[in-house]
Amino acid sequence: MDVVQVGVDHHRAPLDVRERMAVGGDRMPALLAALASEPWLSEVLVVSTCNRTEAYAVSADPDAPSLLVAALRRSVSDAPAEDDAAWVRRTGEAAALHLFRVAAGLDSALIGETEIQGQVKEAHRLALEARTAGAVLDRLASLALKAGKRARTDTALCRGAVSHGQAAYEVTRRVFGDLARRTVLVVGAGEMATRAATAVAALPGGRFVVANRTLEAAEALARTLPEGRAVPLASATEHVPGAHVAIFAGGGEPMTRAVLEPLIARRRDPLLLLDFCVPRAVEATVADLPGVFVYDLEAVERILAKSLASRHEAVPAVETILSEEFAAFRAWQRTRRVVPAIRSLQAWAEDIRRAELGHLPADVPAALREHVDTLTRRIVEKILRRPTARVRQGAEAQDPAMPTPDHLRAVFGLDEADAGDPRSPTRARPDREPPEDD
Repeated sequence: MDVVQVGVDHHRAPLDVRERMAVGGDRMPALLAALASEPWLSEVLVVSTCNRTEAYAVSADPDAPSLLVAALRRSVSDAPAEDDAAWVRRTGEAAALHLFRVAAGLDSALIGETEIQGQVKEAHRLALEARTAGAVLDRLASLALKAGKRARTDTALCRGAVSHGQAAYEVTRRVFGDLARRTVLVVGAGEMATRAATAVAALPGGRFVVANRTLEAAEALARTLPEGRAVPLASATEHVPGAHVAIFAGGGEPMTRAVLEPLIARRRDPLLLLDFCVPRAVEATVADLPGVFVYDLEAVERILAKSLASRHEAVPAVETILSEEFAAFRAWQRTRRVVPAIRSLQAWAEDIRRAELGHLPADVPAALREHVDTLTRRIVEKILRRPTARVRQGAEAQDPAMPTPDHLRAVFGLDEADAGDPRSPTRARPDREPPEDD
């Protein structure tokens, strides 16, 4: 069994492709269920953000990458053709290591960005809840998240105010200088909307209108902003003519040219539209209107890219952390390969123990029979503990001088097949493995 990863990301897929592939949290359980029904895979986890939609699966099928692309195309409408250059395919260690790099922020459009850590954590949680992540993907995601946390805590990767919120501030400052007697419309009240609005509010003199589907959330955000007030999401378009800046970071109807053009027909002041949505909330042709400045996610990230030079200096330290944590994952994978042989050995010994217990006289008291049962079980466990621990240690250290699973099978005459093979599909919880030596 091996890890495979396929998907689209900001390196190779343009924004319109990533928009079509984006899978919201409400749709994720259905997607995971559809992918998990594929007979050739045993585990699956999907990370979907504004910059990537990637599926990670565990499979023994050599055609797994192509099969996973086909499965995604069946489940996600308007996905690229199978031979489209936007698709990225990785297998084995490259696939597993990629999740480490994603969680650490090394593969982000904004290197070291913090949002991806939470997004990978949410993908892990959803896969566990859907019972599509078993032992391998659970361990992979857990160690990737640990590595990402270390990268942010122990290095300068995330230091400095480089964020989408800062980009909103910078663009607004360039266009207007300050916000004196100007209005900012904020569509949405989630994390992105809050960060962008809070950053722009650092410019003096502004007043804010927050439109959101849930009015309570809009009111909560508005209370933190200068002269902030909340309005229903349905009325957001009505407030565009009076706004100088509009931040789109939530739901609502798309802002099309046909809608916007009559609203600003007699307008003299510039209108700045910051679109942080995927799919985009502002139609591309809106940028052709006179006096209208549109910055979508890609435009914002091009601005931020210039501010990231210092973070690149931290990359070698982050790579060292990733190497350490990935080595732990590889060692764990190697020890898993010995589990079938160990389970076979334990089953063989248990069969012998039970057969010998059957020779106890029928008139042996129940208490004594129970005592003998416990005693013989402990003897068998102690006898097997050292050889099984040595096999584990040899696999983890890749030491040719240590015994291997094949040695166990040869010495004890064990069958090659093992019904307890942990590589079989498991979606209920991570596999339980034989205990290690003390």
